[in-house]
Amino acid sequence: MLNAILYIGAIGLVLGVAIGIANKYLEVKAHPMVQQVYDMLPHFNCGGCGTPGCMAMAEEVVMNGYPVTKCKPGTDQMKRNIQKLLDDYKDGKITFDEE
Repeated sequence: MLNAILYIGAIGLVLGVAIGIANKYLEVKAHPMVQQVYDMLPHFNCGGCGTPGCMAMAEEVVMNGYPVTKCKPGTDQMKRNIQKLLDDYKDGKITFDEE
């Protein structure tokens, strides 16, 4: 019985270390603008824009030029603010330091 507990504990320790190492080296870095656009969206995750949720909408807007006007619950002011943020980024008025 004690051997089984030790084996399971050792396996758990090895797998935990492996997951920790994999997490460090396989991390996917997101575009910083995606988070900023996401923070400005209404977070209803309704899918009314044609994407599965607000994070997917933010990714599409930043990476593929998806029109922010497709966000149905978003206010006109919100849409203008997001478009201004994107325009400022494209014009070089907003930059992000590379880590």
